[in-house]
Amino acid sequence: MVDVVTCQRKSPILTPSSIPCLRRLPTINVTAGCALGCTYCYIQGYSCYPGPDRVLLYENTPDLVEHELRHRRRKPRRVYFSPSSDAFQYLPQVQAVTLRTMTVLLDAGVQVAFLTKGFVTQPFLRLFATAPRNVFGQVGITTLDGNLWRRFEPRTASPQMRLDCIRSLVGLGVSVTARLDPLIPDVTDTRENLSPLLESLAAARVREVAASYLFLRPAIASRLSAQLECLRDIPVSPANWSPQAFADGRTGGQMIDLAERERRFTSIQQFARGLDIQVNVCRCKNPEFAGTGCGIAGPDDLPSRADIPLLLFAEVRRDMFTDSNLEPSG
Repeated sequence: MVDVVTCQRKSPILTPSSIPCLRRLPTINVTAGCALGCTYCYIQGYSCYPGPDRVLLYENTPDLVEHELRHRRRKPRRVYFSPSSDAFQYLPQVQAVTLRTMTVLLDAGVQVAFLTKGFVTQPFLRLFATAPRNVFGQVGITTLDGNLWRRFEPRTASPQMRLDCIRSLVGLGVSVTARLDPLIPDVTDTRENLSPLLESLAAARVREVAASYLFLRPAIASRLSAQLECLRDIPVSPANWSPQAFADGRTGGQMIDLAERERRFTSIQQFARGLDIQVNVCRCKNPEFAGTGCGIAGPDDLPSRADIPLLLFAEVRRDMFTDSNLEPSG
């Protein structure tokens, strides 16, 4: 059981993430911590991670967003949910705060972008139907295999639910990209695993897919490596993966080496091309790769960093879980 603790955020909310591809727009985390429990999730390494069974919910998020939009000279064009949590966790309290926050933004004419492996329920679909061209969604999905899903993403929406979500969003006219991330070498990047998945995505009218391989951070390396070794017939050992830096030069993780990634990405792209799907590689975790990047926050038509109001950069944190942001109310 997950314990939800409501908190009051005291600092500005419409601030950018430290992730390179998200620095040009405001980002919002509705919670600190995440109830979905993905075993590979990098937030487990954050110093203020509240733990696997505890979520801190910023319940005043909609009010703060409304206040900042009302008092700034220029509204942001787009806001992204969420660099350090999932905005569509199954918890009713989280869903309610997310819905109210997105309603405030869309009513103000601000675009909403999100990445989720969670539960996009009917109230959200009704909201998105009011302004589908202002919504940009990425749905993370790497397998249709129930055993793999339960092993690595135990509290997320099932693969079938995510396909249904994609179909519903596409049907509304929302721009939707599927996200194959993190791909696990010889587990989820095999033709056996990807063939039914990509065929299902093509049938759902998905035309673009973002992709990246598992980035093994020190905080989760031991436990995740043990999980991988429990799977049979994996010729690639995480212990032999190479150090890898993000696009901004930060290090602190391991991936399969560059040449191997190039070979595997090329194979996936060639197969997907036959289904009329374009595969774009995440450049934050693969800075050596050319291309447009994964489009995690929608189309790359945002103003440059120099054009973004200074307030957005007033509080760029190493992570989003600082004690100064929390004032428990329950």
